Order: sequence, then structure tokens, then C-alpha cells
Amino acid sequence: MKIGFAGLGTMGQPMARRLSRAGHEVLGWNRTRARMEPLAADLVVAVASPAEACQAELLITMVSDDAALESIMFDGGRLVSAGVPGLIHVCMATISDRLATRLAAAHAELGQAYFSAPVFGAPEAAKSGRLVIPVAGPAAAYDRIRPVLDTLGRPDYLGEDPASANVVKAAGGFLMASVVESLRDANALVHAAGVDPREFTGIITQALFPTPVYQYLGGMLANREALQGARVPNPFLKAADQCAEAADRLGVAVPTIRHIRERK
Repeated sequence: MKIGFAGLGTMGQPMARRLSRAGHEVLGWNRTRARMEPLAADLVVAVASPAEACQAELLITMVSDDAALESIMFDGGRLVSAGVPGLIHVCMATISDRLATRLAAAHAELGQAYFSAPVFGAPEAAKSGRLVIPVAGPAAAYDRIRPVLDTLGRPDYLGEDPASANVVKAAGGFLMASVVESLRDANALVHAAGVDPREFTGIITQALFPTPVYQYLGGMLANREALQGARVPNPFLKAADQCAEAADRLGVAVPTIRHIRERK
């Protein structure tokens, strides 16, 4: 399949590389041209604009946020993919459900399909094809993109509304934000009682939470905050913001999310 790939950063590079090595023709675009150079050996063809990346059967976008995606996909309010009938756009970035809904409507007006497929996983998971991928969009087009997603990880199809996949990603990120804040408070408590927070992390990751998430975040917070006195910014607050926005639109009370946002 001919695939355009826009956004070749830390996650996008290994994902594009896997697709090329799986036999797909990949047209790669990145705002910083130097990011495309390491992919030349993997036969990823560098193109000069997002519009050129759209000259394919499938467009994958993997950019940093809503603003970045809007800046590359819309030109004067019109999608840059106009004039490419039958294109399928799969956004695998972490964007808001609001933007996903806007993109789905804009693509539908052009006779194109849009899927949200944000990923769970670190760069190592992207390299090895172990990303977890909640995906939502038109069922009639899902079979066309499923083999591509299978190359990148484990897709879970959630239904026809693309925004639902973005809400799932935001909810997962909110849980991570909750882990950071709860570990922060627990470390402060045991440290005040004369216990080394690193010892506490060892205990809870054996007895209660034997997962890499608690091991990594617990160790980082114990070392940098409780012992060094440097506050670590919560890297998942963006997800809490997106959850709060989605909750407002859906009419759901989410007091825990709002409490975490107030602790910024």
C-alpha cells in the first residue's frame, strides 16, 4: 500500500520504518527535514509538504498536538487532502476528541474516511510493533487499514465514532496522571515518617503494583522529589485537560480529574 506519513519524530520514525520494511511504499514528511534523513536507508521517500504526503491510499499523522495537526491538515480552512478521492486518514497522535470530530466531518465532505487511532506505548514498543491501538472510524473502511495497524501493534476497534478512541486515550493518560500524583503524596508521607521512598517503591511494586509504570514513575519521583527536593512536572496533565473537556461535552462529573488539574 502507498502510505503518506506526516510526523517523523521519536514515535513516527520507528513506525514509518516498520511500515517500509513490511513492504509498503512510504512517503514521509516532517516539519524538520533532518528528521527524515535517518529513514532514507529504509526507502522512506521524503516529500516536501503534507499535501504531497496525501497523494497516497492512506495518510498517517503522528504529530505532537491539536495545533500541530491543524496547521498541517488545514489550509485556509480546507483540508490539504482535497482532490485525493478515496484517501483514508488515520491519526495516531494524541489529539482532542473535538478535533477528531472536526476532521471526520471535513474528510466526509470530500468523500474520504477518517480514523482516530492514538497509541499506547513508548518508542521501544513502536520499534518492535507492540503498540496498543484503540481505533475508531467507519466500519466499511476498517478492513483496508487493519493490516497496516497490525504491523504497528495490536488494534482494538471501538466503533464508528472516531472521537471515542481519543477519549479512551485521554482516559488512559488521566490514569497515568493520577499515578504520578498519588505516588507524589505517598512518597512525601513515608519520607516524613523516616522511610526512604525508594524502599517504599520497592515494597509497593512487589506487593501491590508489579508493573513497569509504578517501577519507573515510583523510582523517578522517589529520587528527584523526596530525596533531591526537585518537583517533577506531571507529564500527563495534557490528558487530564482533554478528559475534562470531553467530560464537559458528555455531561459527566469527573471530580478526580478536576482535582489533578488544580495541582498543576
